Parts: sequence; structure tokens; C-alpha cells
Amino acid sequence: MIGHIRVLDLTDERGLLCGRLLADLGADVVQVEPAAGSSARSVPPVAATGSSMFWETFAANKRGVGLDLDSEQGCATVRALARRADVVVTSMPADWLRERGLDPEALRADDPGLIYTVISAFGWTGPKAGYADSDLVVWAAGGPLDPHRDGDRPPLRISVPQAFLHASADAAAGAMLAVLARGSTGRGQVVDVSAQASLGVATLARVLAHAVGDARPEWHRRPVAGGDKSGSGAATPNRLKKWRCRDGMVELHLSMGPASGDFTNRLFTWLHSEGAVSGRIAAWDWKAVPELIAEGELTGGDLDEARAAVGSFLATRTKSQVLEAAMEHRLLCMAIFDVADVCASRHLEERGYWAHVHIDGVPVRIPGAIAQVGGDGRPGVRRGAPRIGEHTEEVVGDWLAGAGAEAAS
Repeated sequence: MIGHIRVLDLTDERGLLCGRLLADLGADVVQVEPAAGSSARSVPPVAATGSSMFWETFAANKRGVGLDLDSEQGCATVRALARRADVVVTSMPADWLRERGLDPEALRADDPGLIYTVISAFGWTGPKAGYADSDLVVWAAGGPLDPHRDGDRPPLRISVPQAFLHASADAAAGAMLAVLARGSTGRGQVVDVSAQASLGVATLARVLAHAVGDARPEWHRRPVAGGDKSGSGAATPNRLKKWRCRDGMVELHLSMGPASGDFTNRLFTWLHSEGAVSGRIAAWDWKAVPELIAEGELTGGDLDEARAAVGSFLATRTKSQVLEAAMEHRLLCMAIFDVADVCASRHLEERGYWAHVHIDGVPVRIPGAIAQVGGDGRPGVRRGAPRIGEHTEEVVGDWLAGAGAEAAS
């Protein structure tokens, strides 16, 4: 798709995914590492071969160049490569880049058509630019932790660090938009991606809505006046959306109202066919449950009885059994997968999601490309992650051939 685009990747673990996404779409992405190797090579989990699966996954489809980035010669080579690139991507600190003449001002002075994409916690400029960060700090600053506060306890965090994965994906999209714009204007630009802003958008912008006049969403912390208005308990702090099964949990909403009540009607029809609920409960029309509550025809005790029946029944089934029934009966339900479930997913296997590469001669399965494009299927994983400096001579020859002694120095 974008095989004519050259991308010089100066990222560490915080921005590694951006280059992988562009490489999946066909760009020639060159990952620059210090001579000792990228810090991303030490990010867990670690395979039996001793290699970081984080690195092997997010550096796949790239070529690798190893340089002494603390020397003028190494930085001069990076600057020469940047003059031949369409896009530069970095997540390195601003001071580090400026000390080496690799900041956007320096590189774009040599090539105004260059698209310089920078990924950071709080943006390249602004009062928080350069603040120390961590995955948890960025999640908190972006807002997604706020709805998960529970009284005086700390908010829940996401188990696998992924704040900068959101930012990296946004950076890839921003870089492609800048490439498109350059086709019309002939000019490059700086794509400045703040992970804090990326995470605000990752909530479907719900945490940002008050900035445009919406009321602050307090519903997630307070019981609804007059009691629970939802059979799932979704309007209370003790909302029941996750239910225990024999081997894990499923996400299941007891939806009500005209838009989604039919999902719950079908759920209780299924439970009644299995002898798990009485005919009285199975006869409720969940599209009309709000009115039935308001008119006093259903009570909190009735809804508790229905929830208890659902919980008791699901506890006797496995996740796969519930998921198969959900597809058969068209229920608003999904099994909550752990890593083993994802790896065993028939759906992902049949879609050809997985890629197979060799690490030190050992076959390893890694996540494949993000999208299927056109009728010919997804762009494939063309190569595994590079070894340190694996393609240095090859890239210098490809990119700098005929560029003169200064470029090759």
C-alpha cells in the first residue's frame, strides 16, 4: 500500500508500535538502535530463547541499523538517513534529541518536506512537556482511571502497560495523514502526539465531554436515587456486568428499554428452556422493564431474583459454552479472554491473524498485521524483528547510495 514511503524509526519501547503499523502497510521502516541494542529488547515477556516478545512483535517487518548514537559520526549517519526519509518517528526525550541534532527543528531545516512524528507523554511543547511519566501516570492524566474509582480505594489499572500503544497507533495515523497532505502541499509537518490526549480519546472522549458543556459524569460513583433501575445493576457502584463461570468470567449486560431489551428477553428465554428461571421471570418484557418498575409491577426483590438466577446458571457453564450459546441465541455477551484464550481463539486462527517467525532458529508465533486490505487479504509479516545492526550496510547502501561522502559519513 505505501511501499514507496521510507520511515526512519528512532523510537524506544514507548513508540515501537508506530513503526510496526507503518511497516505492516508496506513502508520501508528502518529501526535505529544504539550499538548495545534498544531498551525495548529488555521489555517482558521473555521467550524461552531469551528474547523479548515485546521487541520481536513490535519490531517485526522492520530493517535494523545499529549505530553509536553518542558519537558525532553515528548521529551524522542518522541525519543523512533522515534526509532520505519521508517520515521520522521518535519517542526519545527532547533533550536527548537536541543534543544530537535530531530534533524536528534541526532535521526539518535540512528537508522542509520531512514529516517528523514525535510521541511523548504530554506533548513536545506545553507546561508538562518533559515531565517524568509511567504507564499508570499517563492513564491517570488522560482520565480513563477516573470512572474506576471506588470510594477511598485506588482506581483499577490495566494490567498490561498500553498507554503508549494508544499513542503509537495515533502517531501512525497522524503520519499517514501528513503524507496525504504533503501530496497536495509539498510540505512536511511535525506530528506531535501526546499519550495523555490519546487516552482521553480512548474512552470515546467520555472523560472529555464536560469540556464542551456536558455535566461531570458522577453516575459511576453514586447509587441511583430510588434504587436500582437496571436488572444488571449497571446504574449502581455494584454493577453486575461481569459474571463468574466454571473457568473464568463473561461480560453480560442485562439490558433494558426499547433499544436493547430484546437481548435480555432472549437470555431469559434460553435460561427458561434450561430450567434455570421460572416462567414468571421469563415472561417479563425487558424492553418495558423501566415502565414496570415505575408502575410498581416489578420490585428490587424481583430484579435481585432474576440476577441471582443468571449468576447461579452461569456458574455451572464454561466460558466456551456460554459463548456458543450467545452466538446461537444472539445474546449481548462475550467471554473475558486471558492470554491462553486469545492464543487458542478459533476466530483469530481462521482470520489468519497469527504470523510465524523464527527467533534464533526457533519457530515462534507473534501477532500478525492489524487489518485485512482488499480482496487479497492482510499485508503479511515479511520478516521477523532485526538483530542488532543486522541491516546497517544494506540500508546505508540502499538509502545513501550516490548521496556523497557527507551523507555516508
